[in-house]
Parts: sequence; structure tokens; C-alpha cells
Amino acid sequence: MQQIHINRNRINSIEFDKSDITIPLDPGNECSIELPIINYGSPTHVYLSVSDTLRKNVRFLSDNVYVANQEYAPVLIKLPADLTTLEGEMKVTTGYGSLTESFRVIIGEIPEVSKPMSVIDVDERLAFPNYKQDRTSSRDDWDIDPSKNPDKNRKKEISFSFPDTFILPLLIILLVVVILLVTFAFNLIHVLYGALAVSILIIILMVYAVMHLLAKNN
Repeated sequence: MQQIHINRNRINSIEFDKSDITIPLDPGNECSIELPIINYGSPTHVYLSVSDTLRKNVRFLSDNVYVANQEYAPVLIKLPADLTTLEGEMKVTTGYGSLTESFRVIIGEIPEVSKPMSVIDVDERLAFPNYKQDRTSSRDDWDIDPSKNPDKNRKKEISFSFPDTFILPLLIILLVVVILLVTFAFNLIHVLYGALAVSILIIILMVYAVMHLLAKNN
């Protein structure tokens, strides 16, 4: 149930646990509730009232409650027989009328939220006892999506692509091997020139590798 807090944030401040409350009540019946009023400051008077829509159906046994620490304000509530719900505001005033706050009150039946009924499409042709689905029926009659029934035995195409990044290093390595063979195996090139050519190619390969690594990190 609703609780009323007085002087909790500042002098004469008014706070509620809920912005609105619902009191279930059948038409023609009445009930009583108690509103807890908690005072966090010095003792004070708290005035209770309701809006015009609830004035004839909500009555406080004491509309001027003296609250030292905590008090309970009894409230009598009734719902006319010709109404199913009744709405209004309950007001709380402190500081001898200097501050007033209110919360919404709903009296009566709580409306039930009906769940929408699910709709199932039924083929009307099923009502005929001799109805059979023709094997030569079109795809639209069965609403078959080929993408939802892939052939599990279908062979997957496997493609292999050689990275272009490795082409230049492989060519350099191949050229180094050729120079080494020509220099040391066949003695067609002087050893000094062969070693110089191999050194240059290795330096080019190292520079290319460093540049590729830096470009990949960026």
C-alpha cells in the first residue's frame, strides 16, 4: 500500500512510494485502508483531502493528522453500484498549507488485458474426404522454399588462391638459387660478382619483408 514520507528531503517535503494506487472493489461495496505517514523531522500536522471526483466516496476518519514519528490514517472507501471504476487524486498538505502533493487513486475493477487469439490458416480442401494432394501439384501449393532444403550431398567447390604477396619473395629466392648454381656449380660467373649479386638480392628481400610487415601492422 501507499506510504507517505514527510520532511525526508527538506522541511515540509512530501514524497510517495507510488505515483498511483489501485484499490480493487466491486460496485456497491466499500472497504477501509490505512495510509502510513512517516515523519523524518520535527512533529507536524498533515492534512489529507481528495479531488472532487472522490469527495463523496472517500472519507478520512481524521483529515488533520498530527505526526510525531509515524501514524496511520484510516480511510473509508466505497464504490457506487452504478459505477465499475472511479478515479481521482488524494492530496497531502504540510506546512499549514504551504505545500501540497497528490497521487492518483483508482477505485474499482482492474481491467483484464485480453491476449490476442492466434490465427491458424487451414486449407479448406481438407474438409473433403476424398481430397489428396496431387504429386504433380505446383511448387506454390506446397510453399516450398528451395533455399530452406539444401542438398546435403552437394559437393562444395574448393578454390585455392595463392597470395600475391609471396610472388616477389619466391622470385628473388629462385634467382638467388640460380646465381649460386651458375657461380659455384658451373663456374660461369666470378665468385666475387656472384656473391655481390646474392647479397643485393638478400638485402632486397629483407627490405621487402620489413615494408610488408609495417604495412600489415598499420
